[in-house]
Amino acid sequence: MSNNAELVNNSNDWNKWIEEAISKKLIKYYEFDQFYNIQEIGFGGFGKVSRANWKNSHKLDFHDNVIRFYGVTISRETQKKAYSLVIEYAENGTLRKYLKENFENLTWEDKFDLAFQLAYAVLCLHDEGIMHRDLHSNNVLVHQKTIKLADFGLSKRIEEISNPQSKTFGLIPYIDPKIFNRKVNNENKITVYSLNKKSDVYSIGVLLWEISSGQPPFSDELNDLGLAMAIFQGLREKLIPDTPEEYIKIYTDCWNIEPDNRPTINQVVNELKAKMTKENIIIKDLHLHDNNKDIQSSNNQQLIKIPENIDSLHGDLSKFIQDFNMMNTKEIESSISLKYNNCLLNNQNNSNSLVLLGQLNFLGIGISINKQKAFKLNQKAADFGNAFGICSLGYYYINGIGTDIDKKKAFELYQKAANLGNLLGINGLGYCYLNGIGTDIDKKKAFELFKKTADLGIPYGMNGLGYCYQNGIGTNIDKKKALELYQKVADLGSSYGIANLGICYQDGIGIGINKKKAFELYQKAAGLGHSHGINSLGYCYQYGIGTDVDKKKALELYQKAADLENAIGIFNLGYCYQNGIETDIDKKKAFELFQKAANLENLEGIISLGYCYQNGIGTDIDKKKAFELFQKAANLGNVDGMNNLGYCYQNGIGIDINKKKAFELYQKAADLGNAFRMNELGYCYRNGIGVDINIKKAFEFYQRSANLENSAAQYNIAIMYENGLGTVKDINKAIYWYNKSAKQGGQDAQNKLEKLRKRN
Repeated sequence: MSNNAELVNNSNDWNKWIEEAISKKLIKYYEFDQFYNIQEIGFGGFGKVSRANWKNSHKLDFHDNVIRFYGVTISRETQKKAYSLVIEYAENGTLRKYLKENFENLTWEDKFDLAFQLAYAVLCLHDEGIMHRDLHSNNVLVHQKTIKLADFGLSKRIEEISNPQSKTFGLIPYIDPKIFNRKVNNENKITVYSLNKKSDVYSIGVLLWEISSGQPPFSDELNDLGLAMAIFQGLREKLIPDTPEEYIKIYTDCWNIEPDNRPTINQVVNELKAKMTKENIIIKDLHLHDNNKDIQSSNNQQLIKIPENIDSLHGDLSKFIQDFNMMNTKEIESSISLKYNNCLLNNQNNSNSLVLLGQLNFLGIGISINKQKAFKLNQKAADFGNAFGICSLGYYYINGIGTDIDKKKAFELYQKAANLGNLLGINGLGYCYLNGIGTDIDKKKAFELFKKTADLGIPYGMNGLGYCYQNGIGTNIDKKKALELYQKVADLGSSYGIANLGICYQDGIGIGINKKKAFELYQKAAGLGHSHGINSLGYCYQYGIGTDVDKKKALELYQKAADLENAIGIFNLGYCYQNGIETDIDKKKAFELFQKAANLENLEGIISLGYCYQNGIGTDIDKKKAFELFQKAANLGNVDGMNNLGYCYQNGIGIDINKKKAFELYQKAADLGNAFRMNELGYCYRNGIGVDINIKKAFEFYQRSANLENSAAQYNIAIMYENGLGTVKDINKAIYWYNKSAKQGGQDAQNKLEKLRKRN
């Protein structure tokens, strides 16, 4: 009988536990000197794999189809103490490798035998209260046609698994798709489907299909996220021709989306056994071993080393689960592969399929864009009570996608989804309260909702909360806290967090200004396909922020962001057409882009559209329309909107002259720290526009604005010093401020300086 071993390095965190187990003789310890002729032969799921010889043998057995555990040793190859597990070696490698190399020679008798052994091994685990929870063809081994279950580093006794938020490991096609169904319960905790015995049964179903096909499931798919969502919607691998009907029924029952409709592993074993008996296929005598029996062995061994950090094991799915948790709906939608469409079309009675079909129609993936149909599909899903459908419908009503804009209806839908515990609904509701969409603005309520999702570790909630702290929305301004939240989201790999972190470095929010770092972060976010990151990268190239000026590159990036329906990107593209930045001036095109950005509630687009109507840029002059747009921006709290609206009242543009109203708007903009309006407010006090003349007050506002580097205010404060208006006359200070204004290109200031020199 051949006796082989694997050595599995564990992290130092396990040392104490292992040493206690050794002292209590629960685990046998072997001197590393008993192993010799160690030769590296490759890498496995647990790390580096080597082959070795072993001088002696005692082993602990559980079952023929479960990899045997011998004991532990300490490797001499590492500088510090590193325990290694000593377990059995399977000479034919993984099931995936075995099928690849031997499939053409396998009969259906062989396939049934492999399937039965696999199911029987899992049955033995379940009978002992153990579930594997990471079954796939790379951790099922084959030794001389005998199945060997391996990779128990992450197995747990079922009764011990009580935390629904614990990490799940494995490969996407094999994992129970119910794990992707997440919501918030009444205690504000994320409820995640807990892996159980039926989850192992699901994996067995996929493995049985793999045995019938000889290839891994969905082997041509590269997009884990899209694949996972499509499987959750009902996608399954195609049946293999000439497969016995009984075998097909067994594995299709196993991969049923509803756990209650899946068989138990005992039923799977019995059904396989019944089919094998019917076909006169010999069933191996599988049995348990005596754990205390000494077994003589040869000296062929295999040694395996794992990384010291156990959290790195099975990192692919672990990272995917994390990525899934932080994805927003748009990213999930856009990742769906074209080939899933037919599968979804056949499952339109499933509300999840309706939602996904709606997004395919909205995005034009695999079919032509049809926003009206997308709306109707999400409406049908919402009628079924599907929370994602309800959220999507809210988004469609906000933006007028496939229907008329109805912000009140959108608010009601987000409220309904939030009441169902849906995280997107909670966040969407916060967005409504933040911006007054279908309800009154309630910044405190918005803050509370963002905090609710942020406290649950949801990245888009943390982004919203960071925005609140950054701008003092519903709470005190805390830019350092905002930075910390953006950093946390960025560390999770979220493109939103990365882009927001770039803004912090660009503008010095909670940290020193570092434009090169900002550029790098925008570049990273853009590389992840984030539209705001793409737009911000274009802005960096346009103005040389952290990189050389490259306006052609800026134009290309604005176009790319605009194609992704990014409102700011659309506005910036319009600005390029308006001013001929690396393109011919096209004011009509600029007007159309500003109009599109305005329809997406972009404030810069709204103001620029108003400016176009005011001055007849790309359209006919319509001063009333200009006034309405400036009023809309002002009502949203935008300082530039207040400025322009005040100018309209001051000069009778689209409205009767009302200098008092103009003054009030300038005062409001100035109170928000706008340097331009501080200067205008000084002008009002100096000339009695909407307020009594107050030269001293005028001087104060000019001074505040000048200190904020406003060139016009610097010129005005110089005049005040030169003539002793509102302050003591001081020619030296007047010259100082004329110089400041002139350095910023102020022609009037330069002319004044020349006159003063000639006079002196």
